Amino acid sequence: MKQTSAVSRSFTWSLLGTGLPFLLGFVTIPRVVAGLGMERFGLLTLVWTAIGYFGLFDFGLGRALTQQVAGRLAKTGRLVRADVLPGLKLVGVFGVLGALVMWGLSWYYIQFVLHLPLGMVEEALRASAWASFSIPLVTLGSGLRGILEGKEEFGKAGWLRGLLGGLNFGLPWLLVVLGLGHLVPMVLSLVLARLVVVAWNAWWLRSLWKAERQEDVVEEQTSKSLFQFGAWMTLSNVVGPFMVAADRFFVASAVGAGLLAYYTVPQDAVLRLLVIPAAWATVWFPRFSGLATTASPKEFRKQLWQGLRWVAVVMGVLCLGLGVFAGPLLSLWLDTGFAKNASGIAQILLVGIFFNALAHIPLAALQASGRVALTAKLHVLELLLFVPALLWALDVAGLWGAAWVWTARTVFDCVFLLGFSVKNHDGSKL
Repeated sequence: MKQTSAVSRSFTWSLLGTGLPFLLGFVTIPRVVAGLGMERFGLLTLVWTAIGYFGLFDFGLGRALTQQVAGRLAKTGRLVRADVLPGLKLVGVFGVLGALVMWGLSWYYIQFVLHLPLGMVEEALRASAWASFSIPLVTLGSGLRGILEGKEEFGKAGWLRGLLGGLNFGLPWLLVVLGLGHLVPMVLSLVLARLVVVAWNAWWLRSLWKAERQEDVVEEQTSKSLFQFGAWMTLSNVVGPFMVAADRFFVASAVGAGLLAYYTVPQDAVLRLLVIPAAWATVWFPRFSGLATTASPKEFRKQLWQGLRWVAVVMGVLCLGLGVFAGPLLSLWLDTGFAKNASGIAQILLVGIFFNALAHIPLAALQASGRVALTAKLHVLELLLFVPALLWALDVAGLWGAAWVWTARTVFDCVFLLGFSVKNHDGSKL
């Protein structure tokens, strides 16, 4: 009971840290749009997207640090600086590299791809240059948060995640209220938000920096293992989300922009549900890391099914309820004509969302056990099967065909991840 309560509290913090900023954005974005104007706000959304995308330059090392810290604590009960410094050095170096790449690409994009009014080009260039400064803070923040999550300090990690999201939406709103509705101050506020969160995170880990530096001789070996873990994790992080949302680009080219909304609107809506299993998997990841180090196969399997049961019940109820009332809900939200065309597609996608949600738990179990190469290879295989199947289904059955193929991929992913997660490295069942 005590363990269940701790997991529930951790999940609540993780979910709040992810979900509350979205609510704040819902309130503040209209005022920011009015203050900036559509063109500048469009550029601000591109900056938000670019900062999020170039966060991939942590190369999965944030999750690698979570896995390493949880495993070390489960095995020895203590943590020293040498356990985390190699990973933090790597994310720092990769962050600087990401900043240089982002600056170069954004300069080219603004100069030769975007067709901006002449007076806005200089403003956009200065804003993008400042945005590039945030990338080392993004990667370093990912590493520091990974350490907190490895220590299962989800209250602190959730608070920092929520603080960052709140500042990302709240500071632009404050600048508009103060009459500073220009792109450069907006971007500087985003850099400041990252700096505040990184500093706060580092302060919360101050006892670790003061700990005795023992076992520094293993830094090179630790760096190598972290990089290998992070490289495979990055491949999964690129391919996995691509398959979740990139189908809409194929749909648009096949059926045209006029029908695209009947697919993308219900898909965007149901994808929001994945914040729940994602938060749950975040909580279970360090637990699986510790279990992989110390627990028996039987105990590992017991914990796996415990995590899976909760997702199955919660997401099953949500998906079933939304599926039954998809038509009335879409009619209430948009209109009856839209609901008539989109409700069936939403119902198919909700089946896929259920299996995608279930897959979060075995995926976390496999990656926490160090089997990131396996999950990355599985995702690449799925991609190779998914794209031609999607193109065929679009040609044969249009939007409904795309929805069924998307759902079939999530079932395939869930079944194989679950099957692999109940086997250990020598193939015996857990």
